[in-house]
Amino acid sequence: MTVSLEDARRIIAAGERYAIHLGQPVNIAVVDYAGILVAHVRMDNARLQTADISVDRACAARASAAPARLVNHTGGEGGSAGAGADGYGGWERPPAEPGAGLTGALPLRRDGMIVGAVGVSGGPAPLDEAIARAAAAAF
Repeated sequence: MTVSLEDARRIIAAGERYAIHLGQPVNIAVVDYAGILVAHVRMDNARLQTADISVDRACAARASAAPARLVNHTGGEGGSAGAGADGYGGWERPPAEPGAGLTGALPLRRDGMIVGAVGVSGGPAPLDEAIARAAAAAF
């Protein structure tokens, strides 16, 4: 399961509509399950230097949404773990809420599974975040 081109177009269109409503031109990127770009739009008058940032944000949102697993010292999942050699106190990777710490980017879910992400850049952080939420809501 992943984000189709049709999905990406719908997500971007919703983001564009909200960006126009806010009067803030932005870049909007949608990546698939693997973090590969499906579609990108740079709205007229959006800052040029923010195009890559929208893609980077979408990729980061997808990557950070991968579930972290607690691994015990015997190699199995679950149980208690101390500050193992992994440097993360027994976590296979740093624990985080999906999309935690990201601005203007959200993972996209279908049937409870992460299937891609949307990233927005070009405006102040609160507007990027609002536009990303509006875009993701169209999914």
